[in-house]
Amino acid sequence: MSFNKLIPDIAGSIMSGLDSLFTSDEERLKAHKKTLETLNQPHIIQALTTLEEARHPSIFVSGWRPGLGWLCVGLLTYAWILRDLIIIALSLANRTDVVEMLPTIDTSELMTLVFTLLGLGGIRTMEKIKGVARQR
Repeated sequence: MSFNKLIPDIAGSIMSGLDSLFTSDEERLKAHKKTLETLNQPHIIQALTTLEEARHPSIFVSGWRPGLGWLCVGLLTYAWILRDLIIIALSLANRTDVVEMLPTIDTSELMTLVFTLLGLGGIRTMEKIKGVARQR
C-alpha cells in the first residue's frame, strides 16, 4: 500500500470521528426533541391510565383518589389545627403531662402526596373543561 493512499484513509477516519463529536445546531435540536419525546412517554401513558381509572364505574377503582384526598385533608387538619387546639385545651385543663403523648405527623412527606393529588385534580379539571368527564 502506498503512502499516498494511506493519508486520505487516515484523514477520512479522523474527519468522520470529528464529525461524530461535533454536531450542527439542527442535529442537536433534533436529538433534543427526540430525548423530550422519549422522556414524556411514561407521563403520557400514566395520564391515559388515570383517565381510564376515572371512568371506571367501581368505587374501588375510581374512588381511591378522593379517598386519599380526604385522608390527606384529615391528617393536615390534625397536624396544623386540631393538635394545637388540643394542646391549648389540655394546658387550660392543667393536663400538660398528656401533651407529650399526642402523635405528631411528618407533613413534609404528606405534602408530596398532596401536590400529586392536586396535579391529578388539574387533569380532572381539564377533563371537565373539554367535556369528556364522566357524568354521575
